[in-house]
Amino acid sequence: MQFFGLENTGKGFWETVRNIGWTSTNRIVRMGGALVVGTVVVRYLGPAQYGSFSFAFALFGLFNVVSNLGLDYLVVSEIALSHDEVSKREVLGTAFWLKICASVATTVAASLYAWWSHSSEIVVVVMVAMFSVAAITQGFDVVDYFFQARTRSRVVVIPQLIVFVLTNLARITAILLKQSLLVFGIIAALEILVTEIGLALAYQTAERDIFQWAFSRARAKRLLRASWPLLISGLLIIVYMRTDQILLGTLSSKMVVGFYSAATKLSEIWYAIPSLICASVMPRLLARKGNDPSFYYTRLQTLYNMLAKISLLIGLGGLVVSKYLILLLFGKAFLPAAQVLNVHIWTAPFVFIGVVGGMQLIHENLTRFALQRSIVGAVCNVALNFMLIPRFGAVGSALATLFTQVIASYLMDAANRETRHIFAMKSRALFSLWPSARSPRGAKALVDA
Repeated sequence: MQFFGLENTGKGFWETVRNIGWTSTNRIVRMGGALVVGTVVVRYLGPAQYGSFSFAFALFGLFNVVSNLGLDYLVVSEIALSHDEVSKREVLGTAFWLKICASVATTVAASLYAWWSHSSEIVVVVMVAMFSVAAITQGFDVVDYFFQARTRSRVVVIPQLIVFVLTNLARITAILLKQSLLVFGIIAALEILVTEIGLALAYQTAERDIFQWAFSRARAKRLLRASWPLLISGLLIIVYMRTDQILLGTLSSKMVVGFYSAATKLSEIWYAIPSLICASVMPRLLARKGNDPSFYYTRLQTLYNMLAKISLLIGLGGLVVSKYLILLLFGKAFLPAAQVLNVHIWTAPFVFIGVVGGMQLIHENLTRFALQRSIVGAVCNVALNFMLIPRFGAVGSALATLFTQVIASYLMDAANRETRHIFAMKSRALFSLWPSARSPRGAKALVDA
């Protein structure tokens, strides 16, 4: 028996399986928490207040993505390919300080913009500021990247789960005490802050060299040169993933944002699946790519196929139970969200293959196309939202997101010769009648033919 080509008796196989087990546990607990505690919070706040919270978080996210600098996958790749302690500390230290500096700048920018654009909604402005200040500590995300690359996610999963459980207990307590919307904003900000502190403590306990991290100007320049397309791409992805909520709040009302956010809460919860699988599998595929390209492409096609099938099941299941699920979880006040869910759930197939495709672009040094794809996606999403929201409201925004995902995560790969083999692999995954790739040549067969 093999798992993505790793023999089940080998050390690498069991390390990968254990790593997926830990990351899966983390995601499953979070999914469960989102369904149980998150549902109770949504019902307590109601469409209008939950819409205000979602609007504030979307506005924060729009600025916060810049602080990532597109470094996540790059740092994972650099650590996976580095074999000495000096290089490891240099990668971590450089990425950490780059992210901290960027976070300070985005905190100021987000707070000022929120005040300028929504000065009449003080609670929204305060929540945006709190989220942004707490996120300055997200420089410690490099710890998560490090343990992903070393397939040792257990080290970071445990503190993340502890913080998650404690903050959800705080949310339940706030509901029992009938607290205001602002209290839920404070809890969300504390969750960001304490999670990052937990990552730092976990790393220091396991590696004991956090104070030896070193900043390298040369490495910083190299990382930024490689990451700027990913940074802009990430920003544009947030634009077409989160502008819908911002534009709904501007063109419609916060209550409509509440309906939309309740629906997307149920559809986007599944987006964790490709991320957790790829986080464990892709570093090992990358390590084999140079010596065995045939292995790399064959297992990559297997990954695409598996994720496409999972996403199809999610879409069909969501279509069948959407109305009953909304009524059960959120109540009659949120019933309009069922129509939104019927549309938005079908973004899953394109998001799933898009996650793998994004990593493939990095591994094959094609990141410049990620930027091109994201520009088109952002423009399409904003334009479609402006066209569809006035006529269809929240359903129009869901349609805009779906069309954008089809274009950006799938069709754009066909626009460039260098990425058409990726388009072919995605197509084989989406349409099972197409033959599976068995080699680098097989992955590009449809293009070359």
